[in-house]
Amino acid sequence: MNRSPLNRLAKPMLVALLVLSCGHPARAQSVSPGVAVVDYDRILQESEPGKKSIAPLDALMKQKKAEAQAMEEELTAIRAKAAQQASAASERQLAAFQQQFNDKLEDLRRFQAEANNALDKLRADSIGGFNKRSLPVIQALGKERGYSMILETRKLGLIYLDPRADITDLVIQRLNAQ
Repeated sequence: MNRSPLNRLAKPMLVALLVLSCGHPARAQSVSPGVAVVDYDRILQESEPGKKSIAPLDALMKQKKAEAQAMEEELTAIRAKAAQQASAASERQLAAFQQQFNDKLEDLRRFQAEANNALDKLRADSIGGFNKRSLPVIQALGKERGYSMILETRKLGLIYLDPRADITDLVIQRLNAQ
């Protein structure tokens, strides 16, 4: 049987590829995966420090929503009054209703823009403060458990996740213990 140099190399190359693709047996049995994930939204919503961080944001959101609703009710009242008096009102009165409605509408739009800016600033401050507290906890867990990286789940398009790789509950426990 005549073996070409290609045939003589094929078998050792296949064995080498198989060994490389399977990895080292000791590594394959390791309990700690090299990559972990955290659900940062859950940490923010379920940990005590997270709840404290977002409480002022929730309060401001409720306040601004109530103020906006009152302004929207004023607009509705102006529209209803104009509709009710439309048949008996002069053109000047109708124009006044329209101007009043437009002014209130502009006030509402300005209010919404200012409210959004205030909410964005408070959100950035709240989340920034929470990050300063939670990221060291996440990093310490990563070092303790030997992870090469910890990823945030909402930024991943996860199709499958081994539950052992999710350290969200551990992070929440540690933050609550502080």
